[in-house]
Amino acid sequence: MEESLYTPTPNEIALAFDLGDPDGDLIHVRRGDTDAWRLNTSTGSYFVKGYFPTTAQFNGEHLTDQLAAAMAFERRAFDAGVDMPEPIMPTDPVLGWLTRIEDRLFRVYPWIEHRSGGDVSTWLARTMLQVHQLQPLDEVGLPQWWRQAIHPPATWQGWSTNDRDWAELYADSLPHILAVTERIADLCDHVPDLVTTHGDFKPHNLVISADGPVLVDWDSVRTDSAALEAARVAYIFAAGNPQQTREILTAYAAAGGNLAWPGPDLFLSVARNHIQVLSEQIRVSLGEAAPARWMGDAATIETNISENLRALPAKLAQLRELASSVGP
Repeated sequence: MEESLYTPTPNEIALAFDLGDPDGDLIHVRRGDTDAWRLNTSTGSYFVKGYFPTTAQFNGEHLTDQLAAAMAFERRAFDAGVDMPEPIMPTDPVLGWLTRIEDRLFRVYPWIEHRSGGDVSTWLARTMLQVHQLQPLDEVGLPQWWRQAIHPPATWQGWSTNDRDWAELYADSLPHILAVTERIADLCDHVPDLVTTHGDFKPHNLVISADGPVLVDWDSVRTDSAALEAARVAYIFAAGNPQQTREILTAYAAAGGNLAWPGPDLFLSVARNHIQVLSEQIRVSLGEAAPARWMGDAATIETNISENLRALPAKLAQLRELASSVGP
């Protein structure tokens, strides 16, 4: 079980990264794709990450494959001047900035005190474009992780035969689900703007330091479409607000980003995420899969399925309308 993974002592972390003498215990601050702690020492304050074996993997078969690819791109971004923290090298690295303590991998960064900031639209747009220009790929077609949202029509139709409280909502939404998955499948082989990217541009990974915003958490590095990721990120940071979404994308285009080619499918990455989350929750509800950590208990999963199905047709229509309002 992930909960039984090794938790180091403050002294073990301090020694492994030459951080000085610990000043108190490790303070657990977050559990997501990794455990995260704060450690205060005689030399400063530090952000400590402890990895799970199931930390998101988009490159290779093993966690170390993903982290090797991620750290190589992270180094490229740091050398290019992307606003980001500099990782701390361990005294005995096993790979890049990683070290192993007992049976677990760890990394450390300087701690950044987050400050409430103003509008980050321009910074976000400029930083996204800067990251997208680091490693463009001479390939066409979306990567495998994109295709995880695609199920054959027979699979979606098979899920309609159930006695769950959301069965009627599912029947109403099924035509919309089949239509959007067909659009995703059609697009997968033709996307022209593949890049290596940070992969997790989200508000919790943008920290406002004393010197301005910085982009943190580079572990999810992966391949994506520049335009489709830009649209998804703008939508996420704007919390779906159309005007704010357009402002971010206007700044991205003004900086040199190309948003023209997807046309009405500009926000298909947002739709893809909704469909993938829905399918994962349905599989858990029907006993076909174990629940992921983020899903909550069984009652929460059932409620979320109903809410997602109820909102889906209007959400897909809104995304297409929003795409038509974003100028080239």
